[in-house]
Order: sequence, then C-alpha cells, then structure tokens
Amino acid sequence: MMNSYEVVMKILQGKKEVDRIPCVNFSSVATIDFMRATDSLWPAAHRDPVKMAKLSSAAHRLCGLDNVTVPFSTVVEAEVLGAVINYHEDEISWPSIREFLVKEPSDLRFPEDVAKAGTIPVITEAIKMLKADFGGKVPVNAYLVPPFTSLSSYLVDTISFLKCLIKEPGKIHSLCNAVLDVYIEIAELYQEAGADLITLHEMGASNDNISPDHFDEFVKPYLKKIIGRLRVPTVLNICGSALRIADKMVQCGASAIAVDERTPIAEARKAVERVRAGFPIIGNIPAYWVVHLGPVEKIRAAVKRVIDEGVDMVSPGCDFWLETPTEHISALVEATKEFGCPPPWLGKKISKS
Repeated sequence: MMNSYEVVMKILQGKKEVDRIPCVNFSSVATIDFMRATDSLWPAAHRDPVKMAKLSSAAHRLCGLDNVTVPFSTVVEAEVLGAVINYHEDEISWPSIREFLVKEPSDLRFPEDVAKAGTIPVITEAIKMLKADFGGKVPVNAYLVPPFTSLSSYLVDTISFLKCLIKEPGKIHSLCNAVLDVYIEIAELYQEAGADLITLHEMGASNDNISPDHFDEFVKPYLKKIIGRLRVPTVLNICGSALRIADKMVQCGASAIAVDERTPIAEARKAVERVRAGFPIIGNIPAYWVVHLGPVEKIRAAVKRVIDEGVDMVSPGCDFWLETPTEHISALVEATKEFGCPPPWLGKKISKS
C-alpha cells in the first residue's frame, strides 16, 4: 500500500493512480489530547519548535492521519505585521489579537526581517524537524492566512473592512498590495524550510462574508500571485459557504481545494468539473458536529457519504476542535481506509501488497 506521502502528493499532482483515498487535515491538527500526549501544551507549542513539531505530528503518529501540519494559529501573519497577540498564558485557547491597529495603509508595521519576525522562525525550524523525520513518508503541510482574511479578520476592524469593499474599494486594494510581498515571503520561507505543500487558509472569503464578484476582485488576484511564486503544490481552503465560488477557487491556480460542510461535495464537484475535469476536492466532514461529537458510527457514515459524493481526500472541514477525542480522529482515519480503498474513481481493486 502507498505511504502517506505518495498518495497525498500524487493526488495533488493530478495523478489519481493511487490505491486509497487519504485522510488529511490541512488546517490545525492540535487537540488537547495530543498536547497532553506529547507534553506540548499551548501556548508553549506556538513558541517552541520542538513542541510544535511534536504536537503537529501527533495526529499522524497516534491516529494515522496522512499529513502533519504547522502552525496552529491564524494570527501568525498579523503578528509579523505588528498585531499584538494574546497567547492566553494561563489557559489553552486560540491565540487572538488584542486590538485592531490598522485603519490606513500607513498604519501597517513592516518587519526589518520577515524570517525573524513573530513566530516565523519557530515555524520554519519545526518544518525542518518534521522534514527530517518524515521526508518521503508523510507530507509536511504549512498553512498561511492570505492577505484578504488576515487583513479583514486580524488587522483591520472587520466591519470597517467590509464597508470599504463597497465604499472605498481602492483602499482595500492598497492594503492588499502593501502587504502582498510579506505573505509571499512567508510562503517561500516555509517552502525553503522543506514544506511539501502549502495551504492557503482563506476562511474570510466565503460567501457568508462576501459576494462572488468581490471574491473575483479582492481575493483571486492576490491568491494567484502567491500561488504563482511557489514550486510546491498548494491547497486553497475556505471554511464557510463556497458553492458559488467553487469554480473561482479552481481558477486561483491551487493544486486542490478544500471546503467544509456548508459546501455540498456533490454540487461542488459539478461546479469544479465545468472548469477542470478531475480537479481534486478535499473535505468536508463537520469538525464539530461529527468529528468532535461523534459517535463513531456517525463519523463512519459521514466518511462513506463524502467518498460517495466525490472527494479526493477525506478531511474535517476546518481545524480539529480542541476537545476532540483521539478515538474519534482514529475512527475518521480508519473509516477512510475502509471506504476509500480502492478509490471509487478506479472502479477496480488494487493489490494492497
């Protein structure tokens, strides 16, 4: 049977001659169970590359997930650009920003050296460690939050930002253009450190937040520029309703798209096929309602359903819920092996030897 690296990378390269569907999570793979199992609790695991590497590999080591992923935070890029981060020192909680600092492009704070800013050196060192441990065996994924979501969620007050889409669109383009090179450099640093793929986690660009026309104008051009600078495969992940932009997501140039439960796989498959036949779709098991809450029978049924509907990789729709039991993630992986071997698109059995 193909190993994790082989099956994931072949699909991302558009080669579907694989013997099974992989089970992945290209968003955060941290859970409290995994933190305790690896002695890598938050917030220390955000700042210590050894703990980051241990925690990011726990889902693979303990449950067989077909990838490892860093980092565990969506504020990495905002911190590089000057946002003050609350790491919640006395509790296990997602890092968050303390206040919105940017109203005009002139308010942006650019680092002297991106490679040394914020937690970037921690993440790149963790990638190197993971590549040394898993190179050629398990794909190392690094995700970043691109300009649109990073600006609208963590640097500029969200309501003000969305109003500007209508009233001052030029300001939005000025902001995105001002920071674009920083995001490209971060992605390139991850690539140089050894990441096998890079996920662009653009959760702020779903149809729950903006229209398809706004996606075309304010999201797609900047994603295309980032993706165009990378040599490794890329995944465009959008949590939230994305059915009306599924075709536009493909046009951004990524190697695959990942969606959550608000984007029906069967309908997304139809939209994607009109743009690029056979293009890989990843998803879309509800991270909270199914993977976290279970029970195992519900997880198994959900996995079978998304495979029948046409996913190329089974994945939660977004980050693992922090309180997710380890046995539920194991059930997710095992069900994918059971129902996805061989992949339905082959229409024949493949030897497991």
